[in-house]
Amino acid sequence: MKRKFLAALLGAALTASALSASALAEEAVFSNPGTYTATETGINGDVTLTVTFSDSEITDIQVESSETPTIGQAAMESLTETVLANQSLAIDTVSGATLSSTAYIAALTSCVEQAGGDLETLQNREIADSDSDEEAYPVTEADVIVIGAGGAGLSAAKTADENGASVILIEKSSNIGGNTLCATMGINAAESQVQTDLGVTVTVEELIEAQMNNDDAIEELVTTFAVNSGETIDWLASLGVEFSAEGGNSDFMLMATADGKTSTTLINALNNSLDSTDITLYLNTAATSLVTDENGTVVGVVCEDADGNEVTFTGSSIVLCTGGFGQNSELLAEVRPDLANAITDEIAPTTGDGLLMAQELGADTVNLEDIQLFPHVIVGYGLLTPMNMPGGFNPDAIFVNENAERFVAEAFEVSDAILAQPDGMAYCIFTENNLNETLEGLMELGYVVSGETVEELAEKLGLDADALQATIDQWNADCEAGADSQFGRESNLNKIEGTLYGYNFGVGAHYFMGGILINEYTQVVDTNGDAIEGLYAAGEVTGGFHGSYRVDGSGTADAFVFGRLAGKYAAANAME
Repeated sequence: MKRKFLAALLGAALTASALSASALAEEAVFSNPGTYTATETGINGDVTLTVTFSDSEITDIQVESSETPTIGQAAMESLTETVLANQSLAIDTVSGATLSSTAYIAALTSCVEQAGGDLETLQNREIADSDSDEEAYPVTEADVIVIGAGGAGLSAAKTADENGASVILIEKSSNIGGNTLCATMGINAAESQVQTDLGVTVTVEELIEAQMNNDDAIEELVTTFAVNSGETIDWLASLGVEFSAEGGNSDFMLMATADGKTSTTLINALNNSLDSTDITLYLNTAATSLVTDENGTVVGVVCEDADGNEVTFTGSSIVLCTGGFGQNSELLAEVRPDLANAITDEIAPTTGDGLLMAQELGADTVNLEDIQLFPHVIVGYGLLTPMNMPGGFNPDAIFVNENAERFVAEAFEVSDAILAQPDGMAYCIFTENNLNETLEGLMELGYVVSGETVEELAEKLGLDADALQATIDQWNADCEAGADSQFGRESNLNKIEGTLYGYNFGVGAHYFMGGILINEYTQVVDTNGDAIEGLYAAGEVTGGFHGSYRVDGSGTADAFVFGRLAGKYAAANAME
């Protein structure tokens, strides 16, 4: 695979010749040369750096972590390359991997301090511009252009390559994996060899019936999905994914058995498989408009790099795999005015680019207003599932608004009540009895704060101390009386006392059931019901398959099954 990572990945170009070894050798920077170790908290746990120093150079950096390979680990590898090449600490966090790179930088700084390093000198050394004459985009024409490198885009690119097409894969962010990496469940399928080997009997008809339980779902898309789902599972297994029938919440769901979420395992397998292909990948490249010929056939896409430089890619088939629009608050409010205060747990830059570009060409849409909400999302971190929040579905905590007042009988599903609060934000207040590993990790990352007094906690959360004290006093009095006098909550009537903890959260736009309308061949359909020639789409950017709500396990399956089909049909169109 031709992986082309643009300079904007780190905000500066990487170069191995930034500082000559002879020049560095003249300057003693580290008074205690040797090997040192430091550990900081990343998004998935500890990030440990082991760094070796001479008196003048950082000679080696080894990283141990459980960060996501295509995001956190990739970012830290790039940071390592930059530091070693430039002998500089003038580095910044990597967009899309902020928590991982923050942990990396903190651990590296600690090691430098242990080595007696001159921090001021290292932080003032500029990252030199690349002296490479290589073009930023050496390849701009291919049979198939895939826009978006999440589960759908990776599947489309890989399958198009398998079918003999030349492929360019374009990704707006600095990472691959997209919003698929937010998925927490397994993947639905029927009649795969994997299921047969596991002793699981699921027919295509049974899977269709389960999916069509949603009356809004388009039957031809559901049928296409079910018929091709088993083959997709077997294809993923051929890439090294091991599946289990244990751990899912339906008879149709398979879980990947490697460490981490099923979605992470699937993305890693696809990522590794691309190394043996001729696919050209461009990161930090944002699609802005589609190009058509005189007949209205889509033949290319105009993009911009991180510096705003424009480049046009041309191909016989263009595949949109750009996800939803959770990070486009303006579009979100336009489609659903009640979600004007919603945030998102999506990690990819899902701003609706594919949807908007297709609509400009007359593409039809369906179910745009049908958006799955997650009612407990921490800005900058992501969602807290019930098993990780204080008390789960029935929280052993109180929720207050910006006025430090309770506003609802606390529960997991209280999205409407939260959205009705000022700025759609709430604060969860709980005690030491509810600390768990996840919340302790969020404390280390700074998302959860604590206070020995109400006043101390209120100050850290930015709330009025007197108002919060009054709220807690009322709650504690209700607990003593055995009844919630304000909202009638019936469970976990436990006092808020002792060391207090809190964090700010909101309602997240988690999954977009609606989007561009496609047919069973993954062609984008216009408002007249005709296919737009040369334009294909797959994954969360599309609508119709889910109808108005998503069946558990079908979101991840949607990306891989229809992504694979889009790659197949796009390649066939190009090869004709």
